[in-house]
Amino acid sequence: MAFLCACRATDHSYRYSFQSQECEKVKILFFGSDSFSVPHLEALIAEKDRPGSIIERIDVVSPKERTNKSKRDAEDCKPKTHCLNTFPSPDRKSGFEAWKYPEDKDVDVWDFGVVVSFGWFLPNDVISRFKRAGINVHPSLLPKYRGSAPLQRAILNQDKTTGVTVQLLDPNEFDAGKILAQAEMKMPEHSTYRSLESLLAKKGGELIVDVINNYDERRRDAKSQDPTKVTKANKINREACKIQWTTWDAARAERMHRANGFRYPITAIWNAEEEKEDGKGLSISLFDLFCVDGKQSITAQEEEGKADSGYAADKGGEKAPTTTTTTTTMSSSPGTIFYHRSSGTLHVTCSDGSLLGVKAVQFEGKKRLLAKDFYNGYHIRSGISRFE
Repeated sequence: MAFLCACRATDHSYRYSFQSQECEKVKILFFGSDSFSVPHLEALIAEKDRPGSIIERIDVVSPKERTNKSKRDAEDCKPKTHCLNTFPSPDRKSGFEAWKYPEDKDVDVWDFGVVVSFGWFLPNDVISRFKRAGINVHPSLLPKYRGSAPLQRAILNQDKTTGVTVQLLDPNEFDAGKILAQAEMKMPEHSTYRSLESLLAKKGGELIVDVINNYDERRRDAKSQDPTKVTKANKINREACKIQWTTWDAARAERMHRANGFRYPITAIWNAEEEKEDGKGLSISLFDLFCVDGKQSITAQEEEGKADSGYAADKGGEKAPTTTTTTTTMSSSPGTIFYHRSSGTLHVTCSDGSLLGVKAVQFEGKKRLLAKDFYNGYHIRSGISRFE
């Protein structure tokens, strides 16, 4: 006797096929650690709970040193309700050599290992334990952006398209496995790391469910990555987020803020004599950055005093921003701070004369200040004071 079994296809429709009454059930060991992982786990749980699903059970491996956070993430998926067991991943110091592969009296072997933003490279002796395959979801259109920071690189490089890939785990190299499924989409304007992460995690969840349901077909059609098209997406460290006023334009600073500000804020140096420590300027973090458009800059008419510019003026200060019909120009040095009264924000000159807007700042170990409070509390001289 046969019955109708529904499986999601990549176009989000349902593909139906007649199967024997005894569908082959699969067990999944899910490896994940962060907010990008969770929607994939949620998608697999939802599929497991669907009548007629081939997923029998799901167990989870989470980083040991981030157990509390990982458990909170897992609890968002109600693991107890769905009977999910959570196992610790390798210790950062000891690695896989000291790691004990999960054991459960009710599991002889897991059919699939599903790895999503796990942070560890699974060695072949782990991958080979899975009955069918080890599978990874990567938030880029591989072989583009192999590495740990594909979302950041896509934002920084102003990509027009983005996407997500489901690949087989390669036993020798990160992100080099055969491609089982891919989905391409338009990059939304002004994407931040978090907004792009959410978008691609949702799509990745759909793809991983499709691959599990249609694994034999996806494996048969799997494609090797073209080595001539490989690009790297290396991690962006804290040092890279220190703004260089003499070489960065406002757009570059704003993109870095959208791409990596969730982890490391853009920082500058505040060199006011009364605030220095041991003769050195203080590091200051800049938040809620934006590019100032021409409408917020001072026009030539305003500069001549025929209209209110909206900028605070300090006697002896450098000229305020001037606007032509096509570009914003500045006569002041890069890093010069102007306080824009009507918006309560700082406008800081960059290398090409463009203006970077700043809504809030924070010194290390102190509370965050609105730009207005920083301007008033630290006696900023609009058009004179500068960030280094």
